[in-house]
Amino acid sequence: MITSVAVHRAQIAYSDDGSPLQRIDFYKLESAVYGEYGLSENWSLTARFAVQDVRLQRDNTMDAKAGIGASQIAIKRKIADLNKWVFSAQGGVSIPGNAENGLDIRLGEGDLEWEVRALAGRSFSLFRRHGFLDFQLARQFRNATIPDEWRLDMTVGIYPAKNIMLMGQVFVLHGDRAVFSGTRTLRSVKTQGSLVWSYSPTSAIQLYVMQPVSGRNVVADRAIGLGWWRKF
Repeated sequence: MITSVAVHRAQIAYSDDGSPLQRIDFYKLESAVYGEYGLSENWSLTARFAVQDVRLQRDNTMDAKAGIGASQIAIKRKIADLNKWVFSAQGGVSIPGNAENGLDIRLGEGDLEWEVRALAGRSFSLFRRHGFLDFQLARQFRNATIPDEWRLDMTVGIYPAKNIMLMGQVFVLHGDRAVFSGTRTLRSVKTQGSLVWSYSPTSAIQLYVMQPVSGRNVVADRAIGLGWWRKF
């Protein structure tokens, strides 16, 4: 289980041509809980719930909500072990709350959204240090008018010391071409770096920062967060 709190801020947003020129004022404080529960050797359930305080000012308009963000529930199946690789598949649903429920919709609005995800991970050793790679490719099915999205999450982690892990991540979002009036094509690339300290065999503290790289019609938000990892 991972319990986290993060602060997101931005003063610019990416325009339709990818230029970071739009002046905005964005703030989000989010507290979230993520957990995975093993049902059997190959099946598990995952869930994420978040409480948010979100504000977005653009030109002379303000959109602000505080409450429950979109909640994700999924079931995961391990497919195969090949050498050091593990392959899995996952299907899930995003349930809207009364705060931020997705990109490019007003706060508090949203419908059920569905996702299918393929996962692949492996362990490795580098200079006698243990590490791992994780790749996840997902297809997000949004509501009838918002374009569906491809998502690619890539993670590399390494242990420079027995109880210290350094982790780097890249999050890519590639939205389909917008075809309905009032909708937009979305793109986003973000990076995240983490330092994780395991202070006991079952508990760890994570400090992370997130930085935008590029985007299209999305907020260029930076974030800093703190997480508490717990194994049961």
